[in-house]
Amino acid sequence: MNIVIREFRISDLDSVINIENKCFKPEHRYSKSVFLELFRTYPDCFYVAVIDNLVVGYVICGYIEDFGHIISIAVDPDFQSRGIGKKLLLKTEEILKEKGVRVVYLEVGVSNYRAINLYLKNGYTPITILEKYYGDEDAYLMIKKLYV
Repeated sequence: MNIVIREFRISDLDSVINIENKCFKPEHRYSKSVFLELFRTYPDCFYVAVIDNLVVGYVICGYIEDFGHIISIAVDPDFQSRGIGKKLLLKTEEILKEKGVRVVYLEVGVSNYRAINLYLKNGYTPITILEKYYGDEDAYLMIKKLYV
């Protein structure tokens, strides 16, 4: 299985929306217009994971000065537990380091054990709980120092 991480293209949007719909509750999903706005704002921080020409995951991040934010990351449930999330995470960190980011942060639902485990294994530390961040669910705010 050859996983390719490449820059997002507009033609990937429907695949990204499909992954979004499979991975998140309706009230937490980003719409096409939100993804397009994020792409316009951070065109160099939106990546997809591809296997055999099929988009199976995505990550989008943002940054201001030396702080980076992983805005959203998701892998199609049919392709989870194959190292795709880790590859997307590492690509994001690489890009953010190149931009001078020293600290990256993200939010993750307290019940999203698979994602929490991925972040912990890759050096992220929970620093606080964000109450009702996802409406009905709390989230962990996690950070990682990148040391550029």
